[in-house]
Amino acid sequence: MPASVSRRWTSRRCYVSGMVGFDIPFAFVASGLLTWRAEGKRPDLAMLYTGAGVAVPGLAFLEKYPDWDWQYFVEPASMPMGTTALFVAAIMFAGWAGTKVGVCCTKWVWVVAGLLGVFCLATIPRTLHVGTRAQYLAGDAPFIGLDWLMFGLPWFILSGLVAGLCIWGGEKARSADGT
Repeated sequence: MPASVSRRWTSRRCYVSGMVGFDIPFAFVASGLLTWRAEGKRPDLAMLYTGAGVAVPGLAFLEKYPDWDWQYFVEPASMPMGTTALFVAAIMFAGWAGTKVGVCCTKWVWVVAGLLGVFCLATIPRTLHVGTRAQYLAGDAPFIGLDWLMFGLPWFILSGLVAGLCIWGGEKARSADGT
């Protein structure tokens, strides 16, 4: 068995807390805002966006650019088996929590959105360089290139289309009551 597979299989460490980067809080914020805007009438649409608009593109980037997706904080090869499933579960749970908080306590959605904004600003140097963790830590990771943009384009389009569909459905449900 290759060393990387052996390490994954036998590792007892779990880095779910290291995955809080972007996708998990973004799922919370997006679901919270979609539910708030629809006045709680269509939480299913917020969950649709969480799954198809956040988790699916997140998995694609995690598969293609694992070091970058982990923001170079951890070595992807050191992750135990099942970490990707925990990542999806955390995204879906965050989306579900966003649907609950978006109805009753919208200020918390805005607080998490602000914290996510701070995280994004703090990690700009990590986000703008795509390479291996070793390259990044050595200062040799290349700047985002055309290959990253071309890979990401269909996922950004998918996410945008799903968001548009969910916003439209939420507005339709909200306006059905004349509000």
